[in-house]
Amino acid sequence: MIKLTYTVTTAPDLSGFIFYVEEGRIFDADDYADAYHLNRHDMDAEDVHNAQDASARLMAGEWLLVTHESIDE
Repeated sequence: MIKLTYTVTTAPDLSGFIFYVEEGRIFDADDYADAYHLNRHDMDAEDVHNAQDASARLMAGEWLLVTHESIDE
């Protein structure tokens, strides 16, 4: 299983490959899976929903930093 975590930031580090969601956009789990070569169906559905909710609440100037870790079941 792939667990997602996210943090809201106002100072994104855009110098490397890090997955951010810009204010005004919704977290797209398919895009995230493609970016990291993950199986979308291995992602925790509740985590995906929570990240989408968090991205929908972003205010002007905020970004959602999304990361993941694999959990052995």
